[in-house]
Amino acid sequence: MTPLGPGALVWAGFDGAQAPGALVDAIRAGRIGGVLLFALRGNVRSKEQVRAMLREVQAAALAGGLPPVPVAVDQEGGSVVRIGYRAVFPSAMALAATGDEGLVERVARLVALGLRADGIAVNHTPVCDVNVEPHNPVINIRSFGDDAETVARLVAAWVRGSEGAGVATTPKHFPGHGASALDSHHTTVDVKTALATIQTRELVPFRAAIAAGASGVMTGHVRYPALDDENIATLSPRIATHLLRTEIGFTGLLVTDSLDMSGVTQVETADTLVGRAVRAGIDAVMVTSGIEAQLAAAERIATQVPATRVLEALHRAERFRRRFGIGVPADDIDDGPARALAIEVARRSITHVGPPLPRLDRMRLTFLGAPRLSPVEELRDPLGVFETALRRRFGDRVAIGHQGQVPDGEAPLVLCSSSAAFDRDQTARLRALAPRAALLCALRSPYDVLLAPQVPALLSYGEVPASLEAMAEVLAGDRVAEGHPPVRLA
Repeated sequence: MTPLGPGALVWAGFDGAQAPGALVDAIRAGRIGGVLLFALRGNVRSKEQVRAMLREVQAAALAGGLPPVPVAVDQEGGSVVRIGYRAVFPSAMALAATGDEGLVERVARLVALGLRADGIAVNHTPVCDVNVEPHNPVINIRSFGDDAETVARLVAAWVRGSEGAGVATTPKHFPGHGASALDSHHTTVDVKTALATIQTRELVPFRAAIAAGASGVMTGHVRYPALDDENIATLSPRIATHLLRTEIGFTGLLVTDSLDMSGVTQVETADTLVGRAVRAGIDAVMVTSGIEAQLAAAERIATQVPATRVLEALHRAERFRRRFGIGVPADDIDDGPARALAIEVARRSITHVGPPLPRLDRMRLTFLGAPRLSPVEELRDPLGVFETALRRRFGDRVAIGHQGQVPDGEAPLVLCSSSAAFDRDQTARLRALAPRAALLCALRSPYDVLLAPQVPALLSYGEVPASLEAMAEVLAGDRVAEGHPPVRLA
């Protein structure tokens, strides 16, 4: 086999349903060491397309005398899904609402088996962030909750399930993004949490994930002045090396979150960013846009990073690649068990909070606003899925309005929100209609119930089809809401 060079430390994203020729050539030449797939960028159209695309990618690596490259996705469930043609599971917070760590492990295992069936053996999960900030715009339902010990127990279960099925995990976003009211995709993020709290809250889930056997860790583009008053975690030797390696004892692959995010580009220039990250202790840099930038990243690692640090990173990258760089299997798997489990999770997660639920023989229902459109084709019409599920059960006994418009009539009024707490218009409409409402269905963020605490509420923790079907079942009285909120709602 051809020895790996600095390019093995660069993981690349791209646009379109086929890997660009320049990227394929770079993989063959060893100048790119990993591939990232995003639905938003048109990488995922169908099972057949993904499998054919990855066969071409891995054929290039083998033609260059190299092992297959790791292929990575973010298949968290809930609001972060890249592969929609296989079973789509409810969010981490929905899983937490069931309170069943065995269920979490089963879900992680089936997600992993579905990914491996398509030649994908790296899943950028689980989210270890403890969501203690109700106004957190980026974590929220992606978290298992706001209690560190509970989050730790569930992330460990996810790691066991995924790694046991042969798919690497990269617990994220180290050392934590749950206490922020800002999104590092769009801006710099500072979290001024005290050191003692970081040790007893933020780091607890990461320690549990690593102890459970996580093969990777992903840094967050977050600055914790109590840990390093100058650098975000991705660029901090104190955090990436001293804290994670020396204090916690992690020996696996340390990867960045995307280096195209504003949380890092606003604090470092492109010509020095990659070099600083690897010098800080990073083993794989995620450069998601442009082959020129990706090839330049490999050159900067070679010229800006001491040889001993490059060799250390290459040793970890090679070990990781030999485990998780896989070909595309000839055979497929049966998705039936995974789809059935997704429905089970959804049914067990629906949660009732507030006053007693009304009995609904008929209703007027209005959607206060539309959810953010998913780039995943199978998830692009959540309101249509929910409306179909309701009409299947209520027929003409339900009247439905959109954008906060209330249908005529005297039937009980049901409000449906989608993260209303983050949308000024939804917030205003929810508060205006709350005195007339019989029920609130919070279809994504559970914190919407804080806007109308006097109204009985049902929580689904996300708008994937299984969760919406389960919500419709509870509204129709076919099932009871048996979940428990994993965050404080008072």
